Amino acid sequence: SRQLVSGTVDRSLKNLRTDHLDVMLLHSCDLDTLKAGEALGAMIEAREAGKIRFVGYSGDNQAAAYAATLPDIAVIETSVNIADQTNLRLVLPTAQKNNVGVIAKRPIANAAWRQPSEQPGMYRNYAQVYHDRLKQMNLDPAGLGLTGPDAWPEMALRFVLSHPGIHTAIIGTTNPQNAQANIGYANKGPLPPNVVAKIEAAFSNADRQGAWTGQT
Repeated sequence: SRQLVSGTVDRSLKNLRTDHLDVMLLHSCDLDTLKAGEALGAMIEAREAGKIRFVGYSGDNQAAAYAATLPDIAVIETSVNIADQTNLRLVLPTAQKNNVGVIAKRPIANAAWRQPSEQPGMYRNYAQVYHDRLKQMNLDPAGLGLTGPDAWPEMALRFVLSHPGIHTAIIGTTNPQNAQANIGYANKGPLPPNVVAKIEAAFSNADRQGAWTGQT
């Protein structure tokens, strides 16, 4: 609702002790709610009042693709990783066409190469879906030229950052060493184009029915 969104903006400004938010994203907002316009309208009002610099949308699939067509949406946050590639074809082309920034969420696929039982809390469900997909994709980092104990996370992050339509990736961690490692992977640059193509082909071949949607 307009009231909820406006209240959230004001509360965020107070909690962050600032007079404006650089980017504010609509989360948990389905396609019907987005089309209704009340939530987005409240964000636009906040932007016009100087409380927000850029309005964004966080979501997946058709809702994110629709959001990327809206002139008031400046940035999209959407799921993209080795086991979640639907938004590469569904959202990215529209975002690029409309000069919309793209934030990749879950870029290392919740470390789904591990057993889901090893994952903490809420990540377990996301990891299970991705874990099942990776098993069907039969990906092997060594076969793609990546070796060593960090081959999986390096391949995962560099795959996401290999797509020019993606401008940044969000990786949550409580471990400073993991953060440093991720920076190191990113600094290696994109994967070779033939490796990116093989990872995309593995996804397409495993999902021949097109049933693997972006994980919301």
